[in-house]
Amino acid sequence: MNADDLFTAPQVAKICSTDLKTIHNWVNRGEIKSFRTPGRHLRFRRQDILEFLNKFGYPVPDGFSPARQRVVMLDKDEASMKPIKRVLSRDFDVDAYTDQVDALLAIGKDRPHLVLVSAAAGDEDELTHLVARLATKKETCPVAVYTEDSSGRDMAVKAGASDIIPTLDGKEIRKRIFSLLK
Repeated sequence: MNADDLFTAPQVAKICSTDLKTIHNWVNRGEIKSFRTPGRHLRFRRQDILEFLNKFGYPVPDGFSPARQRVVMLDKDEASMKPIKRVLSRDFDVDAYTDQVDALLAIGKDRPHLVLVSAAAGDEDELTHLVARLATKKETCPVAVYTEDSSGRDMAVKAGASDIIPTLDGKEIRKRIFSLLK
């Protein structure tokens, strides 16, 4: 952690557009995490402030969030991809594609932190080849495959995917991506 990740109570008050007394009340009620310096001054970590802002619906000021990790998502079914993308977009920059060539070009242009592929994104041979190529390249990021059917899981295992996510639930996929990127 560097000094830019710590904030004083007046700085947090400004971020939240409130007064200093309100910040102290929130701290006393345990609504926002903080710690005290040896001189008893309040300090707040950037991540704790972000959690507070998100939990209570405050807008996050431009440039306050640390750089977000990029996920490239491939799914031929745009209708099933949209709700997953919406959930993931809260925490990640998500580039979603319905075409394998477009997804590969995006991966090659600016390497993402993770590639997320639907097992329904093409025929099994194409997907096996795609996932295997991405999973075996040393400079490539983790490749996760999400599917609800057993043939998709078999394909992902055969291809060497970093993780097989056996659901189409966006929240569960989000949890698994967090654990992969730690």
